[in-house]
Amino acid sequence: MAHSASSPAARLRKLNAALEKAKKFKRGTVLTFEPMMELIGVSRPVLRDWCGEIAGFEESGAFERGGNGIEWQFKPGPTIRFLIKHFEAEQAKQVEKAKRLRKAIGDDVLAELPEDMTADEIIKAVRAAREVREEQESQSALIKASLAASVFDQTINRMLQAGIQAGREQDPTGQWPPEYAEKWQNAIDTLILQQSAAGEACLNALRGRSA
Repeated sequence: MAHSASSPAARLRKLNAALEKAKKFKRGTVLTFEPMMELIGVSRPVLRDWCGEIAGFEESGAFERGGNGIEWQFKPGPTIRFLIKHFEAEQAKQVEKAKRLRKAIGDDVLAELPEDMTADEIIKAVRAAREVREEQESQSALIKASLAASVFDQTINRMLQAGIQAGREQDPTGQWPPEYAEKWQNAIDTLILQQSAAGEACLNALRGRSA
């Protein structure tokens, strides 16, 4: 079936306008396919599909199917009234579906949505709102992680400088025996390397990188 992007509500507006025009026709007026589709504002595939797939349409006697050189014949008033009744029923179904969806979702965003939105429109609006919210939360998390990484980076640098300074302060005049000074320096270097490695691993984790 050739589906249309128009909602039942949009269809009904066009059909009601077409019905007002049809009321001005002379009694017994019959339209062929092209004038009928122009009157109700649809394409040939859409009208043809409606005629073949809307239950009870052909049986209603609103039109007679053409073929083999015989023109289609539509009674404008009965055709439009049948379609109005059909799309009013479709609209009622969509309203009920939208109500059930609103109840099922229970999302705060629904409070801001118009009551006459269809179920498909509600789903799109909720999805868009949640994507915006997730993006905002993601950006906030990135900012917090970046700030934490910067602060921690500065802290690690201070710790390393403190370790180096502590080593210098223990033997400010260089009077320690060489073997003792070497052991002390090795211990300080090991501590600094361990601090550096631990700090780098932590910073990588904050930045989302593998160690």
